[in-house]
This record gives sequence, structure tokens and C-alpha cells, in this order.
Amino acid sequence: MNETPRVLLTRAAAQAAPSLTALREAGLAPVLVPAIDIEAVLDSGIDGAATCLHAYRWVVVSSPNGAAAIIAAAERVETQLAVPGWAAIGASTRRVLEVEGIEVAFTPTRADGATLAEELPVAAGDAVLVIRGDLAGTGLATALRRRGAEVDDVVAYRTVEAPPSSVPLLRAAFDDGRPAAVVFTSGSTVRGLVALAREASIRVRGIPAICIGHVTAEVADAAGFEVAAVAASPDPAALATATAAAVIRQPVEVS
Repeated sequence: MNETPRVLLTRAAAQAAPSLTALREAGLAPVLVPAIDIEAVLDSGIDGAATCLHAYRWVVVSSPNGAAAIIAAAERVETQLAVPGWAAIGASTRRVLEVEGIEVAFTPTRADGATLAEELPVAAGDAVLVIRGDLAGTGLATALRRRGAEVDDVVAYRTVEAPPSSVPLLRAAFDDGRPAAVVFTSGSTVRGLVALAREASIRVRGIPAICIGHVTAEVADAAGFEVAAVAASPDPAALATATAAAVIRQPVEVS
């Protein structure tokens, strides 16, 4: 009897649950080795911004981690979340907000910052709060300013690549042989896994890579991985479907 194919999931632990569930439902055995960690940036002004959410025409959230960060800030300062117009970059971010009872008024046709900045219905002088991570860059805020919006750009969290606590997890993941695939959910997870593997003296580049999007795939390819599949969307179900299909197409022998 064939064993359930094991796949390495590199997502941050706090955001991994939906992907783990989707991979299991797709007939796979996911092994979580977080290649990144997420740290809140409490001195960035996020609490101050949360105290005056009512003053913004739009609160723009560019990731699920950003959604969690502004929700936590609102809880700390005891402010209402249902006042402004909320915009989410994609379905995953939208879900985090909606679980808290927030009505999301806008999601772009493509889950990227450039499309969000182009399609968000803003008028000159509208006050906009952008919540993002340290790796996202200022492009979204800059594009909205070009359209005449008054933008407060807040870095709510930072991404830490290759957290030391994941080194023993990676070693343990290889105790039963090489996983059938590795699932990357951002360029930072690619870089993080490479660094973890270097620390653990484990060769990971020979494992087929499944990527959440084309930008991540480019990073994985540049790092020396063979990209076996790119998910049709960032949704956990789509990522799991792509992973299952790739594992069936390109089985990896357990050594």
C-alpha cells in the first residue's frame, strides 16, 4: 500500500492552519516547517492609527498578517472596527477581516498591490490608511498618493526569515526521507528555507517546488528549485490542488 505523500509547508505557523487542512483534504500529509516568522511592530504608529479609524475613507489591508495586526491594535486601544470603508488585497485577507465581523467593501480583481491601487475608488483628498508588512514596500501607498489620496502608510509587522526554532523541525521532517514536494507561499519562505537547510546541513533544492504565485515561483527558480506547479490563486484550496496534482505527476522516491 502506498503511503500518503508528505509535503513540506513553509508558511508562518500562525497562518498555516487553513493550508494544512486543505493539503490534508487533498490527500497529502503536510509537514509544517515555518521558514518565516511574523513579529508585530508596535512602535510603527499602528495603535495611534487604530484610535482614529473613523477618520479614514479607506483602511487598505495588504495581507492576512496585516489584517490580524490592525484587529489586534483595535483591541488594544478599544476602538470600533466597523466605521471606515475596508479594502482587502485578496480573499485570504478578506476572510481574516470578515471573521471579526468586518464588512469588506472592496477587493481588487487581482490580488496584488498595483491592481488594488489602480481600482480602489478614491477621490482627491480621501484619507487612506495602508496596513502592510516590512517587505511589501511603499509602492501601494505611493500609487494611491499619485491619485490624490492622503495616505498614512503603516508597517504593522516584520517578516523574520529562517527562525532558529525551525532548524530541528526541518531535520525531523527528513527523518523519514525526502518529502515529495515543498510548498512556498512567498519569496521570503524560499529564502528562509534555503537558510534553514544551510544551518541544518540538508539538501532541499532537489525537492519539487509548488508556489503560491508567479512572483514566488521566480524567487524559487532563482534559488535553484525546480518549480513543479504554480497555484491558480492564493487560496489554500487552490494551492493544495496544485500540490496534489504535481506530486502525482512527479513522484519523489523516499531515500
